[in-house]
Amino acid sequence: MKFDVATFNSICLMTFLCSGIVSIALSRIFERVAAFRFWSAAFFLMSAAAACFGLHLIWNTSALLVATATFSLQSRILIWVGTRALFGATTSLRVALAVTAVFCVLFSLAHLLHAPIVVRASLLTLFFLPCRALTLYEVCRRRRPDLGPARMMVAIASVIACLNAVVPLTLVLLNRANASLILGNPQSTSAVYAVVFAGDLLLVIGLIMLALQQVLAEQRMLANLDKGAAQRPGLLNPALRPEGPNLSGSAALPD
Repeated sequence: MKFDVATFNSICLMTFLCSGIVSIALSRIFERVAAFRFWSAAFFLMSAAAACFGLHLIWNTSALLVATATFSLQSRILIWVGTRALFGATTSLRVALAVTAVFCVLFSLAHLLHAPIVVRASLLTLFFLPCRALTLYEVCRRRRPDLGPARMMVAIASVIACLNAVVPLTLVLLNRANASLILGNPQSTSAVYAVVFAGDLLLVIGLIMLALQQVLAEQRMLANLDKGAAQRPGLLNPALRPEGPNLSGSAALPD
């Protein structure tokens, strides 16, 4: 079996497709966790990006490259939105779609106008790096010791993703464009693509673990509250307190 870019791309496509199905199943089980719905859409978009990139290996057209980059960017934004939703924060999806639309237009114009390869690489870094860095920020700024292992996995994967976002521009500046994933010859990028796939796989596993640990932590907290309320019912019902109900406002009893 030859582990070239096409092989890694096929494995990537199947992995993200299965991850999307698992996320949909988890969203049905845990309906209150909106992050699973965002992540399932993100994983399916990552599968679509892998499919477009695989088709680009057969039909070398710029449209497939634009579709690959656009789907990938939208998936990264949805991963960030889902991570914020997991911790109770909200994000406007219209802004996310607008950012993706702006990138699609600029990246398409760069291909149509035959812009220098450094311009296309700069666009990839300019749009992809903030999305991946924001996911890292959302995970690291939460001081939750009960989310330690999963948060560490997501943080490591986000760091790898941030470094991968800088790879195209770095390789172009080093005059190694043929080693770039999206901008150059895919037959010579097996090592780079393997690192990208490993980081994305670690991110998928870490996000699912993070959400499950969050759910378990909330359930333990609610269970402790219920247990405390059951042990001290007088705190919730004034009639059961030792001093009894407040009778200060009632009429005095006759002697």
